[in-house]
Amino acid sequence: MQTISIQNLAIDFLEQKDNKTFSDLIKRLKPGLVSFSYNYVHDIDLAREIVSKTFIAVWEKIDQYNKDYNFSTWVYAIAKNEALGQLRLKSKTLSRDKLSENHSKLLKVYTPLTSINIEVIGPSGEKLTSALYEKTLEEIENLEEPYRTVILEREINNKRLQDIAVDLGWNLNTVKTRLRKARKDVADLLKEKHPDLIEAYYDEEENDYEY
Repeated sequence: MQTISIQNLAIDFLEQKDNKTFSDLIKRLKPGLVSFSYNYVHDIDLAREIVSKTFIAVWEKIDQYNKDYNFSTWVYAIAKNEALGQLRLKSKTLSRDKLSENHSKLLKVYTPLTSINIEVIGPSGEKLTSALYEKTLEEIENLEEPYRTVILEREINNKRLQDIAVDLGWNLNTVKTRLRKARKDVADLLKEKHPDLIEAYYDEEENDYEY
């Protein structure tokens, strides 16, 4: 007996919207989608959660699917959006331990443009550094795509440029160009919106070096 193709199953589901056909689609697509999602989030439980949300979205949006196009490609695009959404959510919920681990690296995002030293000594200096870090995360979250994703992957998830290129389907030069623009945009926004924090950081730095 010949196995029905995923594309034909999808068309059947589009027309009938029955549970049996949808269940068959899940069985056929789930293994590949889990592997695909894992490549983004590197967490098997989270990858499975992404796939579950993907299938919910497929059920809810099936009327938006154009049967002239490949169904699997459409589903994988939904999974990719879910995975990138999880990466953005992850950046919002970094623990305080993660803050201590990552704040110096993130400050490098705007250091070259505002001449702020990365190291700040003393409790008040650490407080100011944390404030700048939080503002940096806010501005990253407000970036438009694809700049938000590329800077999250590099600065929050600490991915290599080559890995980002593979995961997002870009060439290496595109990753570098978009990351450079994302960093510059964050730097400019910080300087424009939070000059008080920037100036306070300068003052703290100067006081430290006076002694």
